[in-house]
Amino acid sequence: MKKFIFFLSLLMFSYTTFSQKWYKKARAYTGVGLVVGSDSLAPFLIRSNQYGTLLNTSNSLYFNSGIKKQYDSLYTLNKKLKKFDYGYGIEGHVNIGRTQDFRLPEAYAKIRYGIFELYGGRRREIQGLVDTLGTMGSYIWSGNALPLPKLEVSIANYTPIIGRGLISIKGNFAHGWFGDADSVKNYWLHQKSFYARVGRPSWKVKFYGGFNHQVQWGGRPAKPFYDPISNQTISKFGSDFATFVKVATGVSLASGANDWTNQTGVAANEAGNRSGNHLGTVDVGMEIYLAKAKIFIYRQSIYEDGSLYYLTNISDGLNGVSIKLNDSKIFKKICVEYLNTTSQGGNLFSDVVSELRGVDNYFNNSLYKDAWTYKGMVLGSPFMQTKNNYYKRIGLNYVDLSKNMFFNNRVRVFKIGFDYQLSNSIFISKIYFTENNGSFLTPLRFLNNQVSFSQRIQFDLFKNIVSINIASDLNNNLFKNNIGANLSVKKVF
Repeated sequence: MKKFIFFLSLLMFSYTTFSQKWYKKARAYTGVGLVVGSDSLAPFLIRSNQYGTLLNTSNSLYFNSGIKKQYDSLYTLNKKLKKFDYGYGIEGHVNIGRTQDFRLPEAYAKIRYGIFELYGGRRREIQGLVDTLGTMGSYIWSGNALPLPKLEVSIANYTPIIGRGLISIKGNFAHGWFGDADSVKNYWLHQKSFYARVGRPSWKVKFYGGFNHQVQWGGRPAKPFYDPISNQTISKFGSDFATFVKVATGVSLASGANDWTNQTGVAANEAGNRSGNHLGTVDVGMEIYLAKAKIFIYRQSIYEDGSLYYLTNISDGLNGVSIKLNDSKIFKKICVEYLNTTSQGGNLFSDVVSELRGVDNYFNNSLYKDAWTYKGMVLGSPFMQTKNNYYKRIGLNYVDLSKNMFFNNRVRVFKIGFDYQLSNSIFISKIYFTENNGSFLTPLRFLNNQVSFSQRIQFDLFKNIVSINIASDLNNNLFKNNIGANLSVKKVF
């Protein structure tokens, strides 16, 4: 609590002291919230996709405070792109419940020169073609975990390169720090993305396509281990510039059979494949502008272990349709999504027959055993569940969780959401139907269908933003039936 009081005082002092000059375009805010529930574990739709700010437990109190300055404007009055601008943000979050902690979900600075942006720190973001406000969570980078600290250069907005906007592009190239986890110490993130848009601004139909590439790499095992295949003791993973080039380009280390025999200090899993844990999505989308609506259709296809190249896991991915209504006084948006991760290239794996490279085991990795998580929380879709928070709930006699971090990565999820407005209040309703199948290595033995529902209401009260989010988990064997609420009040200065 002392940390929070100090942090809040510092922010308010900074805001009031410098607001007379170039800080005047910054906005400070502070808030308080309460999470209550019928079970010790908070409902799924309250604790997921919150950028790692909330405790997983119910009956907790939280405080947050921050200050942000966004770019004043990208364009001048005569529609010319401004050459230079800057922004920054910092937010502190204190939780008080079964445990007490202080979290820093955002602390960053950014500058823009022309079409390029340079950013350092951690901030809220999502990667992939998706309805960012209405989605269940982008598959690879959903906003579920605390943001990683990164240094990034990007083209942040779609920028015309051909034919007066006929083709526009955006993308990023970043280096991030995972830090220390249970299995690997001092390891890094390599991240890049490239997306293109086909269609001039005036066109009624536009097409999108691109990819993102994520790699966990470098670092050292928490405990050196003996690799029986390569007959070596592995005490560190490649972290030099030559390794970085291979990580960034995705070049395989393998040049023939038994590659590990000629690569000293390299585990067989990497020597016969690639340095680091590579994963991401290939995305396509289409935007349709009608007289009274804008329709966005998108698809994220999953790649991780070669199956997408041979189309053996093509049935897996996130599919979505978002319809934004322009003139409706009540209904504002409808978003429908379907996530399937059950194929994973099939239940057979072969080093000889490439088309049988199945059992992709999404988000898991044999060397980076903490897998696709940061600070214990999944970076991608929250429906891909880890053993960290759940193994005590379902019991080891129910499913063996010792093999992988993600014990439940074969799921089907159908989601429908509605945004609507009544008077001065905003309502967001979401319902999810989930089929949990475990994984190929840890199949769930019983029917584990789950229904999750949330109803959010937001309105202004005495110049404060009040938000009430009621959620429930029903009809499942994996977790207990549950109902709870997140109540918060936010003041913007």
